[in-house]
Amino acid sequence: MLWAARVLARAFGAVWELLSRLRPRPEAPDPAEELRRKLAEVRAHDSEPLSATAEPAPEPDQPPAELDSIDLTSLRRDVHARARALSEEMRGAGESD
Repeated sequence: MLWAARVLARAFGAVWELLSRLRPRPEAPDPAEELRRKLAEVRAHDSEPLSATAEPAPEPDQPPAELDSIDLTSLRRDVHARARALSEEMRGAGESD
């Protein structure tokens, strides 16, 4: 009786596999086409004109106003001086141990 159950199970399994292979499957979308569609959407979005309330871009010849008020050379010297002081302090702490 056990052998009949095994034969029946194998027969059902074979029929199930045959039917699953014959069943039409939906085609997966082409990933390249999906990327092209998204790229076209982004390009269309980027090419839209900016609104009138948008801030105008600064002139390339003029530096931003913030850089005029900061003396970059003195700022750089100050940062380097603090770094040297910290470095000397760390070296001194290591020698005393």
